[in-house]
Amino acid sequence: MKPELDLDVDGVKQRIIAAGRTEFARSGLEAASVRAIGDGAGVTPAMINYYFGGKRPLYEAVVAEAQGRLFARLAPALAGERAGLAARLAGSYFDFLAEDQELQRLLLREVMDQGENTRALAQNFVGPLRALFEEHFGHTEQALQLAVSLFGAVAGYFLYEPLLGAFLGAEPFSPAALARRRRHVVALATQFEESAR
Repeated sequence: MKPELDLDVDGVKQRIIAAGRTEFARSGLEAASVRAIGDGAGVTPAMINYYFGGKRPLYEAVVAEAQGRLFARLAPALAGERAGLAARLAGSYFDFLAEDQELQRLLLREVMDQGENTRALAQNFVGPLRALFEEHFGHTEQALQLAVSLFGAVAGYFLYEPLLGAFLGAEPFSPAALARRRRHVVALATQFEESAR
């Protein structure tokens, strides 16, 4: 009896993207194993090449997929009044990273490895976020510093988890610790927004 072909192309692609995200976060782009990605997705390495055209295009698809999910998460925060926008954005970004901690490791690995496409990747990922921020907060130096401060306050918590665990003397990703940090980040964003007026 022949095995059935998997005709769910979108499902296969999503499994490959998920396995790629895990492997790229663990090993970085250059050291990532296409075989490990295939094993994680339940496909052959040849299928990765067939669907994505190679390891780098898969990596770019992983980042683009994550960016799409991030924008979908931020969209409700952007709806509504201007007042409280920074706090809503900070809370939404925090929630996104709490749910997808692999993305932070993946991006950090790219920055640490300083691959040949690091700047282009950063521009592709951050450029639309900057445009979104400028649309709602303006182009002033103070607005840009607000964006950097909010990004650091949110992303830094997830990037430095091992150090924070030692510093706090507790598990930083426990539900209680995440809830405390989220409240703090939202309060900080509110203060930043008030000072920018």
